[in-house]
Amino acid sequence: MENELLKQILAKLNEIDDIKTGLNEMNNRLNRMESDISEVKQDIIGMKEEIKEIKLEQQLMKQDITDIKQEQLLMKQDITDIKQEQLLMKQDITDIKQEQLLMKQDITEMKQEQLLMKQDITEMKQEQQQIKLAVLETNERTKEIAAKQDEHEQLIHLLGMRSLKQEAELNRMK
Repeated sequence: MENELLKQILAKLNEIDDIKTGLNEMNNRLNRMESDISEVKQDIIGMKEEIKEIKLEQQLMKQDITDIKQEQLLMKQDITDIKQEQLLMKQDITDIKQEQLLMKQDITEMKQEQLLMKQDITEMKQEQQQIKLAVLETNERTKEIAAKQDEHEQLIHLLGMRSLKQEAELNRMK
């Protein structure tokens, strides 16, 4: 019986050893699990940091997008302003072209008037030449008339003197 008891005790001791071995294995597994859990926790902490960084980057990107949208709105306004200025410039150019056409018409009319004036001046010069010739002819005739008048006056004077002589002779004869 003792042997049996010893066998049982040995069997129980073997069982206890098996249990110890199992417990050791479980402890090892538990330690590995704790280590794995610690690594997972570290990974989670790292991931949380990465998520924070990603969120921060996302916020920065959102701010950049907001800034870009704002700049885009400003650019659209600038483009609208530029288009409006361009329309005004086109209108100004149209007005200038219209004024230029009117000025060209005025210049054409002025040139026509100038041609008429030149013709008038040419005619006046011709008339002036004719007047000069007429004045010269008149001067010559006036000189001729004056010369003839002088001759006539001398003749009248001579005739007057003869008449006086003839009267004086007639008065003496009577």
